[in-house]
This record gives sequence, C-alpha cells and structure tokens, in this order.
Amino acid sequence: MESLIRSSSLAGFEGLVRRYGVNPNTLLEHAGILPAQLRDPDSFVVYSHYLQLLELAAAACDEPCFGLKLGSQQSMSTVGLIGAYMSRQPTILDALNVAQKYIYLHAEGIVLNLALYGQNSCEVRFVRLSDEKQEFVQKAQLAVCLVNKVMKELVGPKWRADKVCLRQSPVSEHTALFAKVFGCEVEFNADTDAIYFSSAFLMYKPKLNDAILDTLIADQLEMQRINKLPDEMLHIESAMKMLLATGDCSKENTALSMGVHPKKLQRILTMHETTYRQLLDDVRKSEAVRLLQHGNVSMTDLALRLGYAELSIFSRRFKAWFGVSPTQWQTQHGVS
Repeated sequence: MESLIRSSSLAGFEGLVRRYGVNPNTLLEHAGILPAQLRDPDSFVVYSHYLQLLELAAAACDEPCFGLKLGSQQSMSTVGLIGAYMSRQPTILDALNVAQKYIYLHAEGIVLNLALYGQNSCEVRFVRLSDEKQEFVQKAQLAVCLVNKVMKELVGPKWRADKVCLRQSPVSEHTALFAKVFGCEVEFNADTDAIYFSSAFLMYKPKLNDAILDTLIADQLEMQRINKLPDEMLHIESAMKMLLATGDCSKENTALSMGVHPKKLQRILTMHETTYRQLLDDVRKSEAVRLLQHGNVSMTDLALRLGYAELSIFSRRFKAWFGVSPTQWQTQHGVS
C-alpha cells in the first residue's frame, strides 16, 4: 500500500482553485482523487496523488505560490487530533515533540526534525517533502507555511520566525509575498526546507492549554501509533463509507480512492474470504445502525446517505437484515 495523508491537508483547495476560474473536480480527477474524499477530513488520500494534485493546481491556475496561498488558509485544525494534543502540552518544546512523534499519523510522507541551531536558535527541518526524482515545490510551500501558522497559534502574538529556508528557486515577482506570509527573511535555493526561530519560544506555554481532553487524546494517538491504522480492510471500509452517499460506491471507485488497481482490491477481499458485495452490505448495515441511533435523521435522508435510490429499497433491505422496519428497530432500541 502507498503512503497516505489525511484529506484535511486539502482544506480550502476547492475554493482557492475556483477563484482562479479552474474546475477543482477536473484537477482531482486527473490526480486520481475523488471529490467525495475531501468531505471527511479524517479520510485518507494517497500521498503521491496529493503531491501531484498540488503541482497540477499550480500549473492550471498559473500560480507559482499555490502551496503558499493554500497553507495560508489552513490552521492547527488541519492536523486534527495532533494539533489538539499539541495545544495541551506544558511547553512549546513538548508540543513540537508531539508533532515529531505523531506527524506520520497525519501524513506518512513527512518527517519533522527539531534541533538547536547555534546557541539561541532552533531549527524545524522538513524531511522527505520531495523524492530523488521530482521536487514538489508546492508541497514544500504548504508544509512550511502550515507549521508557521501552527506555531503562531501556539505561541500567540509574540511569535516571529527568524528565517525560513526553501529549496525552491525564487520567483522574482512573488518574493515579497513570501516575506509577508512568513513575516521574516526567506532564503531560496537553500539546502533544506526549514524554519528557524528563537529557542526562547520553546519554554512558552501553548495557547488554548485545556487539559480536559489530555488523557483521551493521548490514548487515541497511542492506539493509532501501535495499531498503525488503517489496515487494508479498514481502508476499504473507510472508502466505502465515504462513497456511499455519492450513489456510485463501485469497486472501481473504491479502488481509485485507495490508490490501488481494482484487481488488487479484489485480491485483498479474496484473501480475507469476502466479496465486494458482501462487504458493502456489511458496511451499509453497520452505518444504518449508527445513523439510526442518533434518532434525528429522516428515513429518506438515511436511505440516500447509504446509497439507495429509493426509501422502499432501503426499507426492504433493512427488514432482511433485522426482521423489522427501521422505525420499528428504533422503537425496540429506545431511540426517539
């Protein structure tokens, strides 16, 4: 399986592309990403497809600073649970150590290295933003910009980087934009992509330091780290859940959203002694129960969210599963 990245990394993508008069769905299709994948920030897209999409968007929009502008729209919420846990650490140093330890749960293709740089300066270096064959300029812009935004949220108004280094070549007519976004000197054609800042910030207490959810967040992150989710079957089920409401949860689209060939998807299902139809039925069944338990969804909406064209078809299928209608099931289980 290829490396993955949470779809929240594309927050703001569709709106930014449309401002340039470009259809985002066309770009997503060319990169092998389904638009539905952007609806759930905790779903995963194939990392190589994500990298390709950013470069395609920069070219289609004729915007060499596309990654920078997209990163400017994002925030600590982009990294989800990791960002929440960072904000609840006693110091910025502890928050950055959390980022180093868990960033791969957000993006398997990125590694952060924190190190002292001289007596009074620190360096956050980005590793594997590119590969040996191709340099992904837009991803580097976005990643460095996002970390700068996260640091500003954690530190507060006093935050200011000393210098930002980028391996990309300067874009003469846009160098002022980089300086404005980062609020500091920007060095191009550098040996690495990195942010440098005063080590005094390491002892600051992060903003929004609310300890109520510390234990829950830590436990969830540790469980993900140990189990290294999602595995193959969980990945397939996640893709199915995401595609159900589109009405086109086909084997081909599921394979596309996972970044695998349909034949490979079939081999995985065969290895786990199931079929696509059976797994889809199981996913619909579990999702039906989950949604019914909320008690505030109409039956028509529920049927559509599960990918059924008509309520009557869903009702017949539900009765085949449980022997009762959906409304009778809710009554039996005390759901009002």
